[in-house]
Amino acid sequence: MNYFSSDKNFDALYSQSIQQHSFIHWTPLEIIETAVDWLQLDANAHVLDIGSGAGKFCVVAANRSKARFTGVEMRKDLVRSANALKNRVGVNAVNFLQADITRIDFKEFTHFYYYNPFCEYIAEFDRIDDTIQYDPDSFRRLEDYVIDQFAQLPKGTRVVTYCSETFPFPASFELKDLLYDGKLALWVKTKP
Repeated sequence: MNYFSSDKNFDALYSQSIQQHSFIHWTPLEIIETAVDWLQLDANAHVLDIGSGAGKFCVVAANRSKARFTGVEMRKDLVRSANALKNRVGVNAVNFLQADITRIDFKEFTHFYYYNPFCEYIAEFDRIDDTIQYDPDSFRRLEDYVIDQFAQLPKGTRVVTYCSETFPFPASFELKDLLYDGKLALWVKTKP
């Protein structure tokens, strides 16, 4: 089976408990393809997936490019699933970390993928599990950390966001492209 031919085939690589969250929490293949194109990845690129979940974005994007990918996720079981997925499909240019995003120095990366990673802190339903409780203060604290890190990055840094229309980018970033009714966006840092 060609796992990379459809979301259904790819999601079959996961356990049922992971598959059940695919529709809401894991990035569709067509979105990943566009993100890879927009990020303009080469062999020197190192992409950080902020809130990588079960690893779908990193594994698929690494399969379709020469770049390296790091996914950061706070849930140990999702990191374990992501590593199992990576090993099963034989993608080597991917590393998954179990960590709080505030422990990650963004200067180690050249580009970023941001799929509304903190939404469960303000969601009333459709949570992955009960690990994250409703906590708007944590949502703001984590978003503020990411905004501050983005502001410190060099000109030319590219960030692709998905389902993150309200994320407030620093003024040094410019919106360069928008697809899927505004759900997918490319931001590029154009000012120091």
